[in-house]
Amino acid sequence: MRIRKTDGAVVWRAYEGKSGMMAEGAFSSPVMGVIGGVRQIVAQTREKLVGLDLETGRVLWEHPVPPYRGMNILPPTLVGDAIFTSSYQNRSWLYRVAQEGTGFEATEAWSNNAQAYMSSPIVVGDHAYMHLANQRFTCIDLKTGARTWTSESFGKYVSMVVQGDRILGLDERGILLLIQADPKAFRLIDQQKVSESDAWAHMGISGDEVFVRELNAMAVFRWRGVPALAASQ
Repeated sequence: MRIRKTDGAVVWRAYEGKSGMMAEGAFSSPVMGVIGGVRQIVAQTREKLVGLDLETGRVLWEHPVPPYRGMNILPPTLVGDAIFTSSYQNRSWLYRVAQEGTGFEATEAWSNNAQAYMSSPIVVGDHAYMHLANQRFTCIDLKTGARTWTSESFGKYVSMVVQGDRILGLDERGILLLIQADPKAFRLIDQQKVSESDAWAHMGISGDEVFVRELNAMAVFRWRGVPALAASQ
């Protein structure tokens, strides 16, 4: 949906379905990016991955994504002219999108049995770092689709942000994890309990400030001294 910000009028709608939370739409949030030189919206619906024209909502391309009861939660992640995604209790995929004639065509590059849950993956270099439905972290080589490592179990849900080659993750128990983005092995640098209540909200980031919203309060931390990712990595 596109809404005019001056008066709230709906400019266009796309992929409308039946009414009701369990019949219409999905839990995945759309993203915006440039694919094939064209700025567009990429959304994961209940059964398809789609690219939409910003001005009209016209479908530029689409590709089926196997669903589990339509419960797609993970936002699609743009990697150049490709999209990395995972559907609930299913698999992970990389789809390549290329211009064909006057339109676009999406094709599957690879798939992997990694089952994401809710957390947006983190991409550093040629690798994606994910928190899975089985509560483990994993690293996937985006060129080949192969897993390079899988960790031990952590929380049910972990929101993640990245700075350089360091990943900060907050699980629902209120434990803050500092993880090295290393494609060779899982490396937990440090962890700290920052909340006594549940912390299911995604962390907010503003400059070097990290906002943690737990059940009954909000806390702000500073995240400093992280070197930029080396160009060779």
